[in-house]
Amino acid sequence: MEKVLEWNYPVFQGEPYDDDKYEEAIGKLWERIADFNPKVYGYEWDDETAPKFQLAPMGWRGYIEGRAVRAIADR
Repeated sequence: MEKVLEWNYPVFQGEPYDDDKYEEAIGKLWERIADFNPKVYGYEWDDETAPKFQLAPMGWRGYIEGRAVRAIADR
């Protein structure tokens, strides 16, 4: 039987922005993600085994991205 892989994702959403400035909005959210410490919640980033996801940039809702984490005890 094949093993089903499961990941946990905190999802980050930036503020609404002018569509012409989407690169700036993405950069700001990436800075916020870099400052986020998942260890506070018992997790660590899992970039090696799980993909991150990004929703299409749409200014009216802000930029949205998810980055995988794994429980520290799962290492």
